[in-house]
Amino acid sequence: MFEPSVTSLPGVKSLGNPMCCLRMLHHLILNMAILITVWGCTQAVPDKPSENSSEVTTETQQKFASAKEVTATLEARWSLDDINTYCIPERRVNPTCQNLVTDVGVTWKGVLYENEPTDFKSISWYGTAVEGRLHEYSLNANRGDSSWNLEIGNVNSFDRQPRVAPDPSGPCFIGSAPPENQGSDNSDSDGFVSPVKRD
Repeated sequence: MFEPSVTSLPGVKSLGNPMCCLRMLHHLILNMAILITVWGCTQAVPDKPSENSSEVTTETQQKFASAKEVTATLEARWSLDDINTYCIPERRVNPTCQNLVTDVGVTWKGVLYENEPTDFKSISWYGTAVEGRLHEYSLNANRGDSSWNLEIGNVNSFDRQPRVAPDPSGPCFIGSAPPENQGSDNSDSDGFVSPVKRD
């Protein structure tokens, strides 16, 4: 096969096949053009959010430094309509399921919708605070002889929506749960956060 000759210049090594060099040069130029385009289209991210920024960062999220703050946040999280949706006979709490045990820190308590008319005897929460901040909580509702445990959670629970209408056949519901599901296993299948394990 014929290969074109390359004229050697003094002090310059032979580059071999000139077609190969042209191909490499073409790829280099093309890649450079792509990089320049990408860099030109990339929006600069400011180091600090502007004063008008409505984004919530981890540093600006509520720290739940008082029982009053927790009560207000739980009212915003659970509307009365949501509580009524949850509190059907099938989702009454199974008495064999363990509710939150307040054996760490300080116990906090609160009542939701205290000054509003509701069907409930009480809608209340209790929880633990460690070093002046919410640690864990349990939200409960009572009507007559019926009780509901709406959720057991911690500060991370506020990052997701509450489960307003979970499957009533879960192990921590008594209304329609089959006997084999009426044990004391408080699993995440009901949307509850398992309490912190104790030593």
